[in-house]
Parts: sequence; C-alpha cells; structure tokens
Amino acid sequence: MIVKKSVTVNVPADRAFQAFTDEIGKWWPLDKGFSFGGDLAKDMFMEGREGGRLYERFSDGNEFVYGTVLIYEPPSRVAFTWPSEAAEPTEVEVRFTPEGESTRVDLVHRGFERLGEQAEKAFSEYDQGWVEVLGHFEKYAA
Repeated sequence: MIVKKSVTVNVPADRAFQAFTDEIGKWWPLDKGFSFGGDLAKDMFMEGREGGRLYERFSDGNEFVYGTVLIYEPPSRVAFTWPSEAAEPTEVEVRFTPEGESTRVDLVHRGFERLGEQAEKAFSEYDQGWVEVLGHFEKYAA
C-alpha cells in the first residue's frame, strides 16, 4: 500500500520547494484538523537539512515532532518520517519536477505495512487526507 498524489503549481521548482519546506507553516491546514495539537495548534516547521525536524508548535509552547528529514535536496526532493501510534513511522517523499514554467509535485507516502492491523485504515485516511493537504499547498504556491 502506497499513497501517491500529484499536483501542478504554476511556479518554478525552486519556488515550489521553498514553499513546501521553508513555508510549510503558512499553508499546512492546522485549523482544518490536520494537527496533532488539536485546539492548541499554532504553527508548523520543517528544518531544512537532513536530520532536521518536522514539527508542530502549540499555543502553549509545547512541540510535537512529526518526524525527521531524511532527504533534503533543493529544489528537487525532500523526504521525512511520519508518525504512527501503532509502530515504526512511515515515510513521505515529495519530488518537484519542472514542467515548463510550472512544477509537478509528486508525493509518495509508504510504509503502511509497518502498521499491522491499522494499515488499511491508515492508508485510507492518508489517501484522502493528502488530497486536502496538497490542495492547500497548491493554492498557497500559486
């Protein structure tokens, strides 16, 4: 089971990469339920380096680390771990491919087999959830 989603944004690849990584807190839909902090959701950050953190900061100052940046190759690729309550984290990889003046953004979320009995449910939730999340990115990047 692998979630694969794509969007095309009308900006060059370096801008799309910057918007996705450096500016993730400006477009990530924390207020739409895509938050581990719930009502405390305030901001989201990605540290731009391999080994950096992908994390959320809550209004009370606490932080929740989503995962670790595994690959950071501007402006073409970023990959990071994604948390799981059930088992080992899953992995998300995002590639940025120039298409003329635009950029195709391909997201792949894999590793659901690590979740055991929760794999099917998690796959279904993320298969739908990434559509909404990437929709917010697409609007922001435009």
